[in-house]
Amino acid sequence: MELFAGVSWMAVVLGAIAAFVAGWFWYSPKGFYPGWSEATGVQHDKGDAMGAAFGSLVVGLILLSLFVSVMMARGLCGPLVLGILAFTVMGYSNNAFKKHKAYGRTVDAGSWLVSAGLMILANWLV
Repeated sequence: MELFAGVSWMAVVLGAIAAFVAGWFWYSPKGFYPGWSEATGVQHDKGDAMGAAFGSLVVGLILLSLFVSVMMARGLCGPLVLGILAFTVMGYSNNAFKKHKAYGRTVDAGSWLVSAGLMILANWLV
């Protein structure tokens, strides 16, 4: 399919995995979870049903990593960065409408930017 011409599938997989691992630490008790939890009012307990959350996260990371790889295969780094920034600002805004405190919004925005950065890095390295 022409849409995927030149895409590095290895970079897609590595970018998604790197973003997942980074997010795992980012939202861990040793990362930003304690402050993020307080700022967003979200509390996770052992035994919580998280299948839908993790399932949609994995699909979303794969799709974002694929998007990054498609854009980079075409040399469209400027529009790629613009799209990532727009996505981040819209997510930040969405969290503001949910009345999340600035700390929680910033932790989420940072996570999205780090994830996209790792995906870009994966494409450069592979």
